[in-house]
Amino acid sequence: MLTKLLKQNASFELAIITIIGALWITNLTFRILNFIYIHFLRRSSIKKYKHTWSHHSSTTTPWAIITGSTDGIGKAYAYELATLGFNIVLHGRNGLKLHNARHSLQNEFPHLQFRILQLDAVISGEEGRRVVREKIDAIKDLHVTVLVNNVGTGAKNDGPTLQSFVEATPEDIDLMMNVNARFPLQFTHAVLPLLLSHGGPALILTMGSMSDVGMPYLATYASAKALDLGFSRALRRDIKAMGRDNVEVLGIMPAGVTDVSWDRSANSIFRPKSREFAKKALGMVGCGEEVVAPWWSHALLWEGLKSFPTWVLDIALVKGTRQAMTDQPELSGGKKT
Repeated sequence: MLTKLLKQNASFELAIITIIGALWITNLTFRILNFIYIHFLRRSSIKKYKHTWSHHSSTTTPWAIITGSTDGIGKAYAYELATLGFNIVLHGRNGLKLHNARHSLQNEFPHLQFRILQLDAVISGEEGRRVVREKIDAIKDLHVTVLVNNVGTGAKNDGPTLQSFVEATPEDIDLMMNVNARFPLQFTHAVLPLLLSHGGPALILTMGSMSDVGMPYLATYASAKALDLGFSRALRRDIKAMGRDNVEVLGIMPAGVTDVSWDRSANSIFRPKSREFAKKALGMVGCGEEVVAPWWSHALLWEGLKSFPTWVLDIALVKGTRQAMTDQPELSGGKKT
């Protein structure tokens, strides 16, 4: 009797282990196939947002607003969206850079329109909200179908890029949170009525950062970027709850990118040029995910980081950051030799 009972228990445990193993293999297989499909096989649905709007006996062509569009990935988004036929609203704080970007784009795409929206993302409080409202009121005549929340910075007033949180100044904390977190939310809140007003498909892309896993020496920046992606996820469901299934909200997760103001080094399969990254990010539109790492090597890295035990992640991130500070002393306030 005891032998029979033990055999039954062993058979039950084996069945449970088999089921768990089968579910794990099925899940892994699905994730691998989904990865291959999203990154290498499917076509972007970005063109669905290139629709005209008949309004008061006139037809308006589509516009995309890109924040932080005078350099790096933001400027690359502008060129890629212009290539697709979108008119562009260029946002930035530096007037000269904005006019240069507009001139360059207008020369390359003479059939399109380009507007400038000069606005300092650092300004907060009532003044900041007032300026945002005034700037958006000035473009209310546009048929806006795409918003790219790209603006962000790791730069500080005085402190180095990589610095322990205890050494950060209150002013630098405010600066980082204003540019990377407060401004994208306030700006999206102001632009959203334009995106919803025409009733057609609309797209909101929000740039995050892989640093939101909890990078040491980047505590303020990492937490602000985590807020951006948390906001993107919540906004996605918020708009769905409104019954607007034709509005897509997608979080974009980048890692290292070259051909930006702070990095002009050679590109590689792990560090694409900003233009390559922007094109790939727009290629993710319609993929069905809520947050996606567009560049395939970044996506593999992101999946790896999420699967590591905490103690392994602690060692890898701390050692990796310290190594970066040694290799590039200027990041931590030292001088490059």
